[in-house]
Amino acid sequence: MTRPSSDISLTWLLRLRWITVAAQTAAILVSLRLLPGELAPLPLLGLVALGALSNLFLQLRLRLRSAVHPSLPGLVLGLDILLLTGLLYLSGGAANPFTAIYLVHVTLAAVVMRGVWAWALGALAIAGFGLLFFWSVHVHSLAHMDHGEGGISLHLIGMWVAFAITAGLIAAFVGRVTEALRQRDEELAALRDLTARQARLAALTTLAAGVAHELGTPLGTIAIAAKELQRAAEALGLVDGDIPQDAALIRSEVDRCRRILDQLADPSGTSLGEDFRDLAWSELEADLLEGVAPEDRARLAFDWPPEACGAMPRRGLARALRAVVANALEATTRPGQVRVCARRGPGRWQVEILDQGCGMSAEVLARVGEPFFSTKPTGSGMGLGLFLARTFAEQLGGELRVASAAGSGTTVLMAWPTVPHA
Repeated sequence: MTRPSSDISLTWLLRLRWITVAAQTAAILVSLRLLPGELAPLPLLGLVALGALSNLFLQLRLRLRSAVHPSLPGLVLGLDILLLTGLLYLSGGAANPFTAIYLVHVTLAAVVMRGVWAWALGALAIAGFGLLFFWSVHVHSLAHMDHGEGGISLHLIGMWVAFAITAGLIAAFVGRVTEALRQRDEELAALRDLTARQARLAALTTLAAGVAHELGTPLGTIAIAAKELQRAAEALGLVDGDIPQDAALIRSEVDRCRRILDQLADPSGTSLGEDFRDLAWSELEADLLEGVAPEDRARLAFDWPPEACGAMPRRGLARALRAVVANALEATTRPGQVRVCARRGPGRWQVEILDQGCGMSAEVLARVGEPFFSTKPTGSGMGLGLFLARTFAEQLGGELRVASAAGSGTTVLMAWPTVPHA
């Protein structure tokens, strides 16, 4: 299972914080040797110890299986900025050369966090640096010359303004680059997922063609034998006996096997090879009602928009939607109604199929659309309907989404870009 990005960000932050704790401890010990009597070691080491304890607590928190809240890395970075401000306050304030470390935190905030969080952490760093100009423990060896007495000098104001501009530019530039990289990774992940589904569809088509070829002849032989058996029974006057009934049952099951093979071999999940032509909603409704039992037709409620659908591969669209409608009718107990609603969104058409079934649990919903996954009893379905419907929508440049919760029914939305009239 893929770990959430907040977990990964916090993991790397904790590693960096251990390095920071070691570096701060070493810097304090060296400074005590270089600046004897000018620094208070206990408060400085106490702040470093506080950072180490917080890091230890966070590592224990990561060992739990529950997901990390997305704001936790931001809170950790905020704590680090406050700890850095405390260390600088005790060691010369703005005169301390290690004030440049603020920019490291600003950069990390832009990389790890998004939007308001990144700017808020940048503002916190700017505020902390500015406060050090007014309040800090004076260290004579680190004091700057010509900074003026009794107030803040123009040079100090320039330092703070330059820092604020630099921090803002880092937050803006690094944030935009990081967001662009996130979007690229999401697009690549979606493309890999689509490629994997297309590969499964190609494998399914190849398998179906082989199965249809291998089983076509024996099924034909069984059908002929059953027909001959039925004729022989009728010739012997056994019209109402068990033999003719068994022969008829064999023939009906053979027909069922052939229909299943036709569904497997039929490229239901693809629009390749089918021309786009103008399609009216009334034509699509007729296609969706084809093969539906009369008692189920009355349970279907259609809501079509006044605009025409535009150019579409009619056969592929009808097959894809028919599979979803069939699932909805099976999930809704009679006389429950299934609604099919179409509407036009920005640059695309959307068709929603809403049923009144018992809904799906989160575990089942996570697997919906996988090939050969079905919640129906064995022999009632192959678990290919939603998989092929989703593949069809994605090949048109659209999508298929399923929303459901236990006890509240299911909504399937299929969307595809609008296509000009042929």
